[in-house]
Amino acid sequence: MKRLISVLALLTLASALGAEEISVSLAGKPRDAISAYKVGEAYFLDSKQAGELYGGQVYWYPVSGRLQISFRGRTIQFLVDSQTANLDGNPCKMDAPVMLRTSQAYIPLSFFQSEEFSAFAGMESVFNPKTKFLSVDRRSSVGSVRWFSYKDATRLILPLDKRASFVPTARGVGGLEVAFPYGTIAAAEQAEIGDGIVDQYALHQQANSAKLSIKFANSDVHWRARELADPRRLVVDLYRGQAPSIPVEQSLPAAAPAVAPVPASSAPVAALLKAAKTKRRIVIDAGHGGKDPGATGRGGTLEKDINLLAALELAKLLKSEGTFDVMLTRNDDTFVPLAERSRKANDFGADLFISLHCNASTSLSENGFEVYFLSEKASDPAAQKLADYENSVVELEGNSASDQQADMILGELSKTENINASSEWAALLAKDLDSRVDIADHGVKQAGFYVLRGTHAPAVLFEMAYISNKKDEAKLHSKAVRGRIVDGVYAGILDYAKREGWKETPN
Repeated sequence: MKRLISVLALLTLASALGAEEISVSLAGKPRDAISAYKVGEAYFLDSKQAGELYGGQVYWYPVSGRLQISFRGRTIQFLVDSQTANLDGNPCKMDAPVMLRTSQAYIPLSFFQSEEFSAFAGMESVFNPKTKFLSVDRRSSVGSVRWFSYKDATRLILPLDKRASFVPTARGVGGLEVAFPYGTIAAAEQAEIGDGIVDQYALHQQANSAKLSIKFANSDVHWRARELADPRRLVVDLYRGQAPSIPVEQSLPAAAPAVAPVPASSAPVAALLKAAKTKRRIVIDAGHGGKDPGATGRGGTLEKDINLLAALELAKLLKSEGTFDVMLTRNDDTFVPLAERSRKANDFGADLFISLHCNASTSLSENGFEVYFLSEKASDPAAQKLADYENSVVELEGNSASDQQADMILGELSKTENINASSEWAALLAKDLDSRVDIADHGVKQAGFYVLRGTHAPAVLFEMAYISNKKDEAKLHSKAVRGRIVDGVYAGILDYAKREGWKETPN
């Protein structure tokens, strides 16, 4: 009787709220929406659709109230009105019981976000209850490759979880292989680097391991491999001739053993260049925020949320490498006036300023990324339309667009040399992004963005993708895809630093 009453209570509440739909992306690609019910603050997913999303076979026995999802010979068993899931004989406590609705079982969405399910199914899920968007990525023990070209060296970085081990092995004088015994990757990768040190790399899955293969551009390339912590990652530095300017030895924890020795022909570690006394300063501006949501995607995604996620991830990368000092104009869902963003950058003494955004269009097929720098004359009507939209936020500040325009004359704040530098930096960003992300490249454009006008430094506005495009929206939700976007921005900053002769000293 007690079981019947609790089920009826859930049914009554669910009936009052009605069915909803959850937008879904899998590995950065849009999928069909999933039926869901919301009970209080908790969401419940249609078990059949959820099982298919995560690659399982669903068996539902309505008479007994038993539910089973099979994953390649492994099974998860549920029972209606029970808060315990059984993962191959291992019980897992859920936040809420399985719910019965219209003769179909609904599983708490929080279960699919749990560490127990993630480890069992090899999938990681992130759900945004505000926009009702569920992003699912394949779990891996070896992360996606991040690579950066410095003044006289190339660095490859692979995130590692606690399970992963690695074994680097030279392949003659022309290459290097790193094996990850029993390692798993989310997807195979291959990229041309072509910076004079590394020709290309490939990361692929084998039967019982993952493998990273690096092809050198020349026969005199040396290498060192190190494991770093917080977060745990493998760093492979490659260089030719003299020791690199990136201080490899300084990148090590004090007690870390060498994984592979430097070839005898290379310069001693002590000869590596020392860190610069003063770091260059980068300001990251997450566009919109607070009462200004920005554009809205087809799946309900708010631009301000994606901008902030990318900004925080970029700041984390910049700080972890130790090359630059970093400041965010906002680090939460706060409304910041455009002029205040510029003021913060100037007070910080910014050397570079980047404002992150997502584009939108009435044409749902429009997609791709664009990099903008400041100009009083837009490069095309579409650029002017975008600038007008981004500048319209001044209405929320209690000013009119005409008032703001009168106050923000280029003059001293936007010197010709800064505009020229911004143009060159924008071109480097576009190049590095195009080599890393599977998003259409619309290149470099120019327009009169207010947020760029008051900044005393080279400044760009980066439209990461079209949030109004279903495929781009799904990519923006994927942590892996956003990671590659962030890598492209960081690489563009490094390329600009090389052009300017700044000392680059990652830890």
